[in-house]
Amino acid sequence: MKFNSNILKIKLFYLRYLGKLNKNNFTIDSNIKNIDKGDILIIFPIKDEAYRVALYVFRDLIVNSSSSYHFLINRVYYSTFIKKGNIYGMNYFASKEKIVFDDYFYNDDLMKKKYNIIIDLNNEFIYDIAILINKLSANYKIGIKNNYSDLFYNMQFTIDKTNVLENGYKQINQILNK
Repeated sequence: MKFNSNILKIKLFYLRYLGKLNKNNFTIDSNIKNIDKGDILIIFPIKDEAYRVALYVFRDLIVNSSSSYHFLINRVYYSTFIKKGNIYGMNYFASKEKIVFDDYFYNDDLMKKKYNIIIDLNNEFIYDIAILINKLSANYKIGIKNNYSDLFYNMQFTIDKTNVLENGYKQINQILNK
């Protein structure tokens, strides 16, 4: 695992050096109540336990007509995902730690869309998802705090022993349901 961590650090160093990582030069208004929701992309966790917790917490997500929701989920969970909005898939190959996004995600011009909020619910750093988030444009990029999250998110939630995954997801859900 340490070997993979060193490779990841080298990849991220070269991406920053070559200017391929966008800098998070945004200021955040801490008055979360007034976030204009507009287009929202929610990336659900790729691993089973975190996915089940996220699905449970976001079961009462209010999907209203003023916001346009886009969901990116692991293809394995398509049959259990019941939400209104645009649903796109990704395949996770655990042996290679690789994620492949569906062609529909690229064909629907989602890469060019200006999102108001992008939320990554993965509680671990996942290189392919982080690079995707870096390429997308959004006012708020929300994720779970990890060693590399400062490079990709401008709003982060800490999950530790006192703040379990469910509580972190509830905080994010509250932002969306205001």
